[in-house]
Amino acid sequence: MSELVERIGYPRLVQLIMECWNEIFLLMLIIVMQIGRHRDKSDELVSKVEIPLTAELIIFYFAVFAYNLANIFTLIYGGHNSSSAYYVMRIGIFCYYLVGAFQTVFFLDVIKKHIARRNNDKGLERVIIGFQLIEVPNVLLLLATPFTGALYYINANNEYNRVWGYYVWQGITIITFLFIGAVALIYRKRTDRFIKQIIAVAFIFPVIGLLLSVVSSAFNFNNIMVFVSELLMFMLYEKNKTEVTLKYGYELEKAKTELAEARLSLMQAQIKPHFINNALIAVQEVCYTDPKRAAELIEHFARYLRNNINATSSSLPIEFKDEVQAVKEYLAIEHADTGKKFQFEFDIKCESFRVPALSIEPLVENAVKHGIDRYSEESRVVLSSYETQEAFHVTIRDNGGGFDMNAETLGKGGIGLKNTEERLRKMCGGSLEIKRDNGWTEAEIIIPRAQEVRYDNSNT
Repeated sequence: MSELVERIGYPRLVQLIMECWNEIFLLMLIIVMQIGRHRDKSDELVSKVEIPLTAELIIFYFAVFAYNLANIFTLIYGGHNSSSAYYVMRIGIFCYYLVGAFQTVFFLDVIKKHIARRNNDKGLERVIIGFQLIEVPNVLLLLATPFTGALYYINANNEYNRVWGYYVWQGITIITFLFIGAVALIYRKRTDRFIKQIIAVAFIFPVIGLLLSVVSSAFNFNNIMVFVSELLMFMLYEKNKTEVTLKYGYELEKAKTELAEARLSLMQAQIKPHFINNALIAVQEVCYTDPKRAAELIEHFARYLRNNINATSSSLPIEFKDEVQAVKEYLAIEHADTGKKFQFEFDIKCESFRVPALSIEPLVENAVKHGIDRYSEESRVVLSSYETQEAFHVTIRDNGGGFDMNAETLGKGGIGLKNTEERLRKMCGGSLEIKRDNGWTEAEIIIPRAQEVRYDNSNT
């Protein structure tokens, strides 16, 4: 250890220690990002979100790891006279420059992808390709250096020394990064905020490191500035990932809510013509036979319409008693025809709960029009309600022949059972069950009490 300190000096020893810690930190970043990337693929929400620069940052971190590793070997073996040190120094310095050239070309490619192509700027894309091609002379200079010493040379003591080619290399690299900074500045209003932040970090700190390295050869500022930039990039990436995911989740929930509301509005819009058409037919029939009763019938019909219009104007559940009133208005219209002899009974044991608007009346109408013989005194329809500790129950029973329980509509041209079931489920967490029992057809609606608690709390 003392031999190493004596050979490289304390400044480079400090740099060596910093770069070793940097390598450990880089490995942790790479592992964290790879694990996160794999986990994101299995996450239902995050897997649908495109997180910008994920692959690019992982590639960058691998390149920086190789960049630092090459420099670490040159720090350790510089000035050490042995056959292994001879080859390690030459391979390490060559790889150091080669990876540096790759990083420059790589950042230009990021600019091309995220600024030029996203803004559909073909001219800028051609200029960027031109700057990438400028790295070709640098690489040729590097390839020629082991034979000509054009970029650097390693003296008899196995120590690295700069020559004129080094300043050409650094000059081209500095000009390239200044170009990257200029592009980011010019296109700042047309570039995503996160991309701008990453480019700013990738531009500012490496340029500072390059300039300091030209001034002083005792300390490698390039690697120190790259370490700072990689740390800031990771912090910006994680922050942006969180923001993008939260934004996507918010927009997804908003879209789901809007879709649900639109579907409910559509369902209710489909129900209104159904009510109005059938009621008007009933009014028309009575007008010809009994004008006085027709006037009463129109009054019932007006209340019937007002109740339903008020009910369907809201996407929230309504009081059960309001639905019962809609049923009574409907029955008044039905019984306007004196030839209809069917019996309708109410067995209401509770009414302090809510149901979707127009969820009970259509089921009653179906039982009356399609379940029984309306002109028979033996035909009966019963609307009842009761409660248990867990739920509120509403049943509509008729002793008619029933209907096809596998059908998707309530009667001819009626409202879809699936429609009613979906509204019950979405608005009240409820359910609808149709069954036959001892000659009776029964439609049962079940509303969990938990939903009532939720609506009570929302009203307070």
